[in-house]
This record gives sequence, structure tokens and C-alpha cells, in this order.
Amino acid sequence: MERKHAWIALNSAPSLTLRRLRALLKDFGDPEEICIAPVEELARTIGPEAAAKLKAELERADPERELSLARKAGAWTLTFEEEGYPRVLRELPDPPLVLYVLGELHPEDERAIAIVGTRRATSYGRLVARKLAEELASWGVTVVSGLAPGIDTAAHRGALAAGRTVAVLGTGLGRPYPAGSARLMEEIAARGAVISEFPWEREGAKWTFPRRNRIIAGLSRGVVVVEAPERSGALITADLALEQGKEVFAVPGPITSEVSRGTNRLIQEGAKLVTCAADILEEFPDFAGSREAKGAAMELGPDEERVYNALAGEPLTAEEIAERTGLPYAAVARALLELSLAGMVEEVPGGRYIRTGIG
Repeated sequence: MERKHAWIALNSAPSLTLRRLRALLKDFGDPEEICIAPVEELARTIGPEAAAKLKAELERADPERELSLARKAGAWTLTFEEEGYPRVLRELPDPPLVLYVLGELHPEDERAIAIVGTRRATSYGRLVARKLAEELASWGVTVVSGLAPGIDTAAHRGALAAGRTVAVLGTGLGRPYPAGSARLMEEIAARGAVISEFPWEREGAKWTFPRRNRIIAGLSRGVVVVEAPERSGALITADLALEQGKEVFAVPGPITSEVSRGTNRLIQEGAKLVTCAADILEEFPDFAGSREAKGAAMELGPDEERVYNALAGEPLTAEEIAERTGLPYAAVARALLELSLAGMVEEVPGGRYIRTGIG
């Protein structure tokens, strides 16, 4: 059995836990030897019951069929030993053995932020997720999420409007959840990637989605939770991010909203409160490179120029800038974000903005 086929076969065995895999690799040395070993030899390492179950699963495995299904759909596969496998995932304590990929993974996807939240999102939550994702993507940040309805879908849509996004599925790529997401998957694959560690036709289950969440956290430098009730998969992703040493952010919501209880609790526990993309990007100065270089290179649009000119004198609030320029508040807020990220303006105490002298 070829080495890649062996990894795909092992990846298709649901009973093979990380602990058992490590023990088997230690005793047998490589995946091919595990796959061809008699059940009696496997039993010496993982016990007779686990060995019998694993051997039956390996005998049912059909790596060539898996590869064929992926090829027919225009997808490709990567084992964690192969070139192109994301470095950040290889560093996880339990890296996916195999990735199925629709689209392309780029080195710059290491500059990634996850945006996650509840499927039962409010209109406010969907609006915020889409806005944050679009702003991040416009600055070259890859937005990662889980393709689920609600916050995840809004985040993917926002990112697609301005840049790249990566969707991580809790099912096989041939059985996506939700069932009607084929069109969105095509759009994401054209501007990023859709990935899964699960065999092509694996259905979703209670255990597959939490397992998927470690990949979302693993691909990302930080995780933003937009809306999440107290018991939510998004909070699992946040916990996994903390375990991986990543930054966690949360969008505040009304104290009367059930879907904001989890995010508000995250803020109480130390997650950074987020109101705009600048709140996230300021934690990652390497994402935008030199703020001075950005400012020098930035070509001001009409709104940015009007806002920048309005700040020629005294410090102003966003509301005062809107009054002086005649621009809608939303346009002023966006222009201030662009100018702040470029290092051309900065916020000072009292919620006012001044020029920095750059540009």
C-alpha cells in the first residue's frame, strides 16, 4: 500500500483516536505497516477489542475511491507529510492526517482571522459579521469560518466581497452542511478554499463539528465570536484558540439577548471587545506591515480625503466630522478605519481623532 493511501485509510477509521495512533506509530514506525499488520499484532499495542474494530475499518477503507471522488469534484488531497500542508496545522497536537481541499491554500493564508458564531444569528449579528469580514479581507486578511448558517455564512459573504476566505467543514466535502450550500462553496473555492479532514462522504455528527473547530482555530491567528449563546460551538472554538495560544475577541450584544450571553461572558473573562476591524488589526501589526509605509502608499478615496481634510485643525469626533463633511456616519466610520489602519489618523481620549502627520 502506498504511503498516501495508508494515511487516507487510517484517516477513514472513526475508532482510531490520537492516543492509539501515536502508540501504533511508535511501535510500527509508519502508516503502511499499521495498515497491513495482522490484528494480533495491532492488539499488542491497542488491545484486542480496539484492534479488531480498527482492522475491520481498515479493510473497508478504499483510499483509491476517496481520491477518485475528490478528483471528479475538482478537489485535491494533502497528507500532513506533504508539501503544501498548512504549517500552522502541522504544529497542532492533533493535526489532521488528511485534508480534502476545494480551491487553493496560499502561504498568505497564515494571516488569518476566524469569525464564528451561532446559527441562530440576529440581523445585527449577521450585519456585524459581514462588516468585520469585509473590512478584514480588504486589508489582505484571510477570513476563516465554518460555512454554517448564520454568522459563519455572513462572514464568508463579507470576505468574498473584498478578498479571501477559507471554509472548514464538519462533514466530508461530498456531504456539506447545510445541504444547500453548494453555490456558496463554489464561490469560496474560487476566491479561497473549502477544506475538510473527513472522508469524502462522511455525514456530520455531534462529534465532527467540535473536531472541525480545532482546525478553524488552528488556521487563525485570532478568533472573533460575534454572537453565541452560553452553550455554543463558537465558544468551543474560542476555548480551543486559547489553548493554542491565540487571541480571542468578542462583539458585545444586548444583555437581554440570549445569543449575546456567550460573547458578553467572553468579554467579562478577558476577551477583547470588538466594535470594528481596527480593534482586531491593532493586535497584529505584521498583518498590515508598516503603518507608515501604508500611509505613504495609500491613495485616498473621496470620502477618506474629505475626512482627512476635516481633521486639519482641532481633534474631532466621528459625529462632528459627519456634520462638517456632510457624509453619512457610516461613511465617516469606514474612512476613519481606513485612515487609522494606514497610520494617517489616530484616536485620542474623548473619542476624538487627529492627524498623525503621516501622508
